Amino acid sequence: MGKGISKSVGAHELEPASLSELIHQHVRSAIETAVHEELRAALATAPYERSEGRRGYRNGVRERTLTGPAGPVALALPRATLFGAGGAKEWRSAIVRRYQRRMPEVNEAVIATYLAGGNTRRIRGALSRCSRPRPSRRARCHASSPP
Repeated sequence: MGKGISKSVGAHELEPASLSELIHQHVRSAIETAVHEELRAALATAPYERSEGRRGYRNGVRERTLTGPAGPVALALPRATLFGAGGAKEWRSAIVRRYQRRMPEVNEAVIATYLAGGNTRRIRGALSRCSRPRPSRRARCHASSPP
């Protein structure tokens, strides 16, 4: 092959992605798309479109983390300024509300766990097993036997 020609990457040569990573990517994409569509409707124009009916302007994105049933998802949510009779005001999404950090399903699960008798120590202990890597069988056997 020549110097300027690169070899194409086959599907079997790509890095394997975990199922949780794929779920987070699609959840993030769905939420961001919905919020961008909501903003497009509020501004009455698409990005970079010039129109007499424009109701405001986009002004960047804000990084937010939203915790859902599949875990925390990092989002890049758009910001905008709307113009109206009362002057300029910041646009706020109805899908991801201001200061919202968890989805309602997560809040309901936390409340249900509390009412069932769970406390933070028990929950932290149960979740710590999921978050840290488990030692190998050999390391566990040596750690439990006296020296």
